[in-house]
Amino acid sequence: MKFMSEQLHRLWRGITLTLAAAVLLGGCSAPLVPEARVSRAERVHEPDAALLSQLRADWKALQVPGIAPQEYRRLVARYNDALLRLLRRYRADMRRAFERGERDYELPGIVFELEGGETHLPLREVYEDIVPAADIVTRDLQKHYTVPGLGVPMVGIVPAENVSKIGRRFNIRTRGTVSTLTAVMTFPTRKGAKPVLRMVARDQHETLALRGYRHQLAGDFSAAIEIYWNLTRVKEGRLLGLLRPQQLRDVNGLSCMEAYNPDKIPVILAHGLMSSAGTFDNLVNRLMSDPNIRLNYQFWYYNYPTGVSWTLTAARYREELMAARRQLDPHKRNRNWDNMVVVGHSMGGLITHYSQCTEPWHMLREYPLDSKGMMGSSALLRSAFFFRPVKAGMVVYMATPHRGAPLARYRIVMALTKLVQLPQNIVSEVVNIATLQQDSVLLNPGKLTEAFTSLSQLSPDSYSIRGLQGLQVRNVPTHSIIGDEGDGDTPRSSDGVVPYWSSHISWGGESIVPADHSVQDVPESAEILRNLLMEHLKRIGRSRR
Repeated sequence: MKFMSEQLHRLWRGITLTLAAAVLLGGCSAPLVPEARVSRAERVHEPDAALLSQLRADWKALQVPGIAPQEYRRLVARYNDALLRLLRRYRADMRRAFERGERDYELPGIVFELEGGETHLPLREVYEDIVPAADIVTRDLQKHYTVPGLGVPMVGIVPAENVSKIGRRFNIRTRGTVSTLTAVMTFPTRKGAKPVLRMVARDQHETLALRGYRHQLAGDFSAAIEIYWNLTRVKEGRLLGLLRPQQLRDVNGLSCMEAYNPDKIPVILAHGLMSSAGTFDNLVNRLMSDPNIRLNYQFWYYNYPTGVSWTLTAARYREELMAARRQLDPHKRNRNWDNMVVVGHSMGGLITHYSQCTEPWHMLREYPLDSKGMMGSSALLRSAFFFRPVKAGMVVYMATPHRGAPLARYRIVMALTKLVQLPQNIVSEVVNIATLQQDSVLLNPGKLTEAFTSLSQLSPDSYSIRGLQGLQVRNVPTHSIIGDEGDGDTPRSSDGVVPYWSSHISWGGESIVPADHSVQDVPESAEILRNLLMEHLKRIGRSRR
C-alpha cells in the first residue's frame, strides 16, 4: 500500500507541476537568448579595424606549415576570442538594422558565406538572429558540451517563413528552427580581397579545409538544442496534449532540428504519456557530444497528443514515416532508411512496439468490435489494425509498459480519463462504429469513446494491452533500457511507474539502470544507446567517418 501511495503521489505531483509550468510559460513567446548589446566605449577603446587586423595576423600565422601543436592552440584561442568579440558587435549592428526595417543589411567590408556556400541573400532573408553560443545559458539541459577547435560556435535562429531557404527541413508548424553553425573568418591573399565570414553548418562538417590545411572546427550543439526546444514550445503543451489533444494539432508530427542529410541514418524518437518530444533533449545532447554519432546519425522526433489511444497514434506515426520517405527517398534507394533506428520511451515504446508487429489485425480478437463492420465503416481504424510494419534496422525500448501500467487502474487515473476530450474526427468515427455493432452494449458511444483514450489503453486489463501480447514482431536487433529506482531487486523492481515485469520482453537485449521512469534523462541510458548505435554501424557494415 505504501508503494501504491507513493506512485499516486508521484503521478499527481507530475500532473500539477506540468499544469503549473504550462500556466507560467504560456506567456513566453521568445527564445531564451541574450539581447545584442555592445557598449560604445568598448568599440572606441578597441575599434573593429583593430580586431580585424589581429584576426588577419593570427590567420596568417595559422597557415604556417609545421606549426607546433602548442603554438597552434595558442593562436586558435586568441583568434577565436577576437572573432567572438567582433561577432557580438556585428550582431548588435544587425539587430538594430532589422529593428529599423532595413531588409538589405550586409556586413560592412565583409563577404558573407552561409552554410559553407556563398549566398547572395541578405541576412534577414534567412535569419532573424545569429547568436554566439557562448552567450546562451542552457537552463533545461543537465550538461553543456562543447567541441574545441577553430572558429566561434553560433546558433542561427530561422523564422518559420524562411525555413525552406536553408535546406530540406522537416519542421512542425511552430515559430521556426535553428542552425548549428561555426563562424570562421578567412583572409584571401589576393590584393584588395575582402575578409570572408563563413557560417559553416556544424552538423554537416567536423573539419574545414583551408589553404591546404584541415582545421578541426569548434562546435556547440547544446546551445542549439536549448534554443530549439524553446522555439518549438512543445514542452508547454504536455498536459494540454493529454486532456485537449485537438488543440495541439499545429505542433504534432515528425520533425528534425537539422536539414535532411541523406548520408546519415535516421533515429526516430517517440515520447511517452503527458510528455513531448522535448523529453529527449538531454539524451540527444549527450549523444551529439560523440563525433561518430553526429557524423553517422540524424535525430528525428515524433511529437503527438498523448490523450489519444496509442493504437490510433501509432497509425499516424507510420503515416508520417512513410510520407517522409516518399518525399526524401521516393525511389527507395537510400539504405539508411532501411537501417533506421526507432526508439520509444514509455507509451512511445508501445507505439514503436505495435508498429513492428507483422500481423497486427490479431489484436482485434480482444476488442469488443465487429471487425468486418469496422473495416467497412472506418478508414481511421482500419489504418490502426491493418498495416505493414515499419521497416527498422534496430529497435530500442525505454521504460516501456509492454504489459500495461498498474497505475492506469487507480481511481484518480480513471477519473482523469473522463476529462480527456478526443479530437472530433475520432469521436465521429467511434460513434459510427458503435452504432453499427450488433452488441447492444456498444450502442453507448461514450463508453467506446472512453476506450480510445490513452489512459484507458495503458491498463493491463485494456483490450489493447491484452491484444498486444503474443503478436509477432519483425526479427530485428532489439534492446530494452529499464529503470530501477529501488534496491536493485530486479525482477521485483520498478521505475516508479512501470514495473519490471511489464518492461521486460523475452526477445532482445536488456539493460537495467538506476533511474525512475524518466530513464531517458540519465547518463547511463545515453551511454547504452551510444554503444548500441555504434554496434549498429558495425552490424550494417558501415565504417566510422
